[in-house]
Amino acid sequence: MRWFGSAGRERGEDPVRMVQHALADVSNPRWDAMLDALEEILGQQLWRQGRPFEGFAEFVTALAPAGLGVRSLRPLKFLRYALLSGGHFAAWTEVLDCVVRPPGRPRKTLVKDEGFERFFSLSTAATSVDRLLLALKRHHAEHFTAVCALECSPREAGRRAGLIRTHGWYYGGVCDIQAAAALRERAQAKLLCELFKVMGPNAQCTFIAREIEPRLQAGLAKRWRESSKEVARLPEA
Repeated sequence: MRWFGSAGRERGEDPVRMVQHALADVSNPRWDAMLDALEEILGQQLWRQGRPFEGFAEFVTALAPAGLGVRSLRPLKFLRYALLSGGHFAAWTEVLDCVVRPPGRPRKTLVKDEGFERFFSLSTAATSVDRLLLALKRHHAEHFTAVCALECSPREAGRRAGLIRTHGWYYGGVCDIQAAAALRERAQAKLLCELFKVMGPNAQCTFIAREIEPRLQAGLAKRWRESSKEVARLPEA
């Protein structure tokens, strides 16, 4: 799907040179021409044609005129937006693998230019798209493939892979259902009793009506509500 015009390509401009110029002057971007040129670079793997690069990330970080020369945050963020808006998740994740700064002292990457050092810091948020993409690629290949095929978003894939917990959100973050399920039987029983006692009468009756009455007998919830009212009317000692 091509969302922008291809006026630059109709004039016969080199797509690699167009993207180089756009990334070098991000304050005055030519979005339409730049995105079309980037699509052509990716579609035809132009970094392999007459250039010493085996991968897209190596091409991105290599200095011009052979590469795109992305070695600082501003052009990297510009390229990130272009790749993600075009659905090129695999290409952007490959670039991330090359530029993300490891913990501790910066170390040189495998890029052929010996002077290149990683310079991009990942967000610490668990729902960060960049963090999710790297985790999916490294540990959940099936879900990463689904993202790259545009079958689901990175966040949806993160939920399916268990990288994003969803249960706690529904309960205000006070209960981790998955962690509770992993407890031993005695601990589960104790937790259930404690939760039941701190819940209000309506919640207690709903639990009884939905979970207990269908297996035992009807009327338990009503009797529990009535007993709760009687207890509430008792004078304090």
